[in-house]
Amino acid sequence: MKMKAAVVYGQNNMRLEEVPIPEVPEGSIRIKVKYCAICGTDKRIYKIGDFRAAYPVITGHEIAAEVESVSKGVTSVKEGDRVCVAPGHGCGHCRACISGYPNVCTNPHPSLGYKLNGGFAEYMAVPEHIFRLGFVNPIPKELSFKQASMSEIIACCINAQHNAPVNKGDTVIIIGAGPAGLIHAHLAKLKGASKVIVTQRSAFRLEKAREMFPDIVDHIIPSSEVDLQSTAMELTNGLGANAVFVCAPSKDAQEAALNLAAARGRVNFFGGLPKDNRFVSVDSNNLHYKELFISGASSSLPAGNIEALNLLAAKKIDPDKLITHTFGLDDIDKGFDVMESRNCIKVAIEMP
Repeated sequence: MKMKAAVVYGQNNMRLEEVPIPEVPEGSIRIKVKYCAICGTDKRIYKIGDFRAAYPVITGHEIAAEVESVSKGVTSVKEGDRVCVAPGHGCGHCRACISGYPNVCTNPHPSLGYKLNGGFAEYMAVPEHIFRLGFVNPIPKELSFKQASMSEIIACCINAQHNAPVNKGDTVIIIGAGPAGLIHAHLAKLKGASKVIVTQRSAFRLEKAREMFPDIVDHIIPSSEVDLQSTAMELTNGLGANAVFVCAPSKDAQEAALNLAAARGRVNFFGGLPKDNRFVSVDSNNLHYKELFISGASSSLPAGNIEALNLLAAKKIDPDKLITHTFGLDDIDKGFDVMESRNCIKVAIEMP
């Protein structure tokens, strides 16, 4: 039996092909993918290349699906159940996993969409460790498959805000007005932030963000047109932000974030850097005298994925505003083109 899939063979080399339908893994399930949203990671693997990817590979890890088949002994889900599947690479046995943090497993399994085939296909075999560790969760009845496909990126942002908490009354600065940046803005407001400032180079995307989410985005700073530091200080009464989230894969943005933070501020490096340009300079005295807290954020946790689905179901975060473009699998290249144009927020791919 064959299925249609988008297979990435290397940089700028993706082919729609008929490939064998995967077998049902022992101790896990096979799903019929309904929607899979495009992540910046998928774009990097396809358009730029990624040393962590094992080509050829089917990318895609923001998955909403229907359980198509279950292996013997699996009783927690049944055929026909609607589920979201998130990437989880924990072993389940190391100290990090036992402590409840499989996202930073010290002996990780290969990652979904990097070395394991992901969701840009009609069917997907859910790796046993992903199922075992709780990264397969039911979709609430209030959500469509397309809406539910937003849950994975929201769960990643929830993880980041667990590491860099936002408190009631805080001022928050978010660097990057893409999907993750706007989700961070939503989560910050839900936590009670009094002021959310979003900045990036492009004024167009910032203006669009403020227009679409006037109750979420309080101020914007187009850093290509005005001085980021002085404008941020003016908007924060010279104090800086209580929390800064860097949602751009930029060392300049990460370095700037430390200057934007208030005394005892929390700074989260949400976006990773390229392997060949991954070191940043830190003013140690700035860190020392302001008592700053710097954290990272890697993927998501099982509880975060459940929380994300519940937030979507309650319309605390409106997925219909965030998913601005939808394409069928046959037109997946158009989805990547729209994503590269940045004239979008989130692009979802519908399976046949």
